[in-house]
Amino acid sequence: MFFQKKRIWSFVVVACVFVCGYFLSELKQPNLVYVENVPEKSEEGPKKYFLDCGGNVASSVLLFRETYPDAHDYIIHSFEIDEYLKPYFIPFTEDGKSFPHIPMAVSDRNGNMTAYLEGVWYPGKLNQNSDKQWGGGSLYANKDEIVNTDGLGGARRLSRQIKVPMVDLSEWIQHNTRKEDYVILKLDVEGAEYGIIKQMLAEGTFDWIDKFYGELHGTGAEVGERYAIIKSMEKAGVLMLSWAGENKIFADFYDLLFDIRTPDNTPGSVGHIIDKCEAKDDKTRVTIIVEVGMNAKTAKRLIGAIAAHNKNVSLALFLYGDFVEQNADLVKEWSQKFDIGVRVGRHISDEYWLLQNGNILRMDIVSALRKFQEVGLTPAYIFPSGVSDDVMEITKKMNLRVINGTFTFPPRKGNLLTSSSYFKYRDVERTPKALKLIHEGLEKEGGILSLDSDFPDSYMISAFLLDYLYEVSSHEITSLHNCLS
Repeated sequence: MFFQKKRIWSFVVVACVFVCGYFLSELKQPNLVYVENVPEKSEEGPKKYFLDCGGNVASSVLLFRETYPDAHDYIIHSFEIDEYLKPYFIPFTEDGKSFPHIPMAVSDRNGNMTAYLEGVWYPGKLNQNSDKQWGGGSLYANKDEIVNTDGLGGARRLSRQIKVPMVDLSEWIQHNTRKEDYVILKLDVEGAEYGIIKQMLAEGTFDWIDKFYGELHGTGAEVGERYAIIKSMEKAGVLMLSWAGENKIFADFYDLLFDIRTPDNTPGSVGHIIDKCEAKDDKTRVTIIVEVGMNAKTAKRLIGAIAAHNKNVSLALFLYGDFVEQNADLVKEWSQKFDIGVRVGRHISDEYWLLQNGNILRMDIVSALRKFQEVGLTPAYIFPSGVSDDVMEITKKMNLRVINGTFTFPPRKGNLLTSSSYFKYRDVERTPKALKLIHEGLEKEGGILSLDSDFPDSYMISAFLLDYLYEVSSHEITSLHNCLS
């Protein structure tokens, strides 16, 4: 049975918003249902599948692709009953491994059924007396939602009613996957899950499933029947783990980070902001890092200039996850010469990145780490776009050391670079002004000097800066690793 095949973790029941399945070539029932673009079941080696039942706005696909281990090895099949939501899935189909089936419901039988869907947003609209726009809907609606006398669709604003095809999920899984495949099922289908689970138990379909995520709702079956199905799951050893795409989390999220967790013996302390380079033998020290932006051309120019200096500078580069994904070969080349750290997942202004809620920040950081992992790197240090309690909590769980510049160029604090004091001048006049700011920022205690590769003056001052640091300043120039040791 299910848990003799592979081991699953603890039993959890929570909420999520997506619909799943793998593709159906042809169901041999009186009411035939066809699913388009279903590849033939291959006789090659085992494959990996993520069956996203209750796809909603593709938030589960996004969460899976960005954070799950080896996510790009999986073929994804998403089922969603609301055709208005199909555009959210199309960007994921470009890799040829993601297949949205919309509109299509998963069920315990084949056929057609009325779906009750949330209406289009309008000013003043409330969903269950709250300012929300879920999208999607349910096959199981309340009486006021079905009658829809006011045209609003009841408290959930399910004002659209359409006929959608249904696919027998238990049969579909057995028809389109094999027991030797690795199959993850995510089932969040607003009440339809009870009939599906009951049928999968009866037909032994959980033997095809290696991990089961989902949510049990308060609709779709009578209370007694729901309780009986839950007891049958427990008896059969079927464990349902929570998956909440809208909250960007699933039950074993942190358990699955073991493969990208930084070793405990890495220099630097966890849970603290590291923004200094301690003196050694009463001599102040400076380490240089580059905050690499999304412009690969300007980054290569700056890093190339620093690397060409005759002092063989020890340099640390901090990269966005998206940069790593788009420039994998370049990053691998850099990793042979320089220390590599992570910024965050994607470029967004520092101010707005930090304003995002903890769920988004968590997914962004883990997404970045996964992209590093795909090129064979496990960063120990992070230079985030801002620091908050949420950021510190997330990085602590991942054993990441948080780095912040003693002085950053261009300066992030104060009003040091203005049009009248800096930008109106030519290169030859801006260079000494920039060097003076850096000198003043590091003069007393040294520290971590950060250069932004997207800022053109970082390249302009690079050789002059290194000449000053090595030949004029009293600092010892060292690597980030030595700085923290």
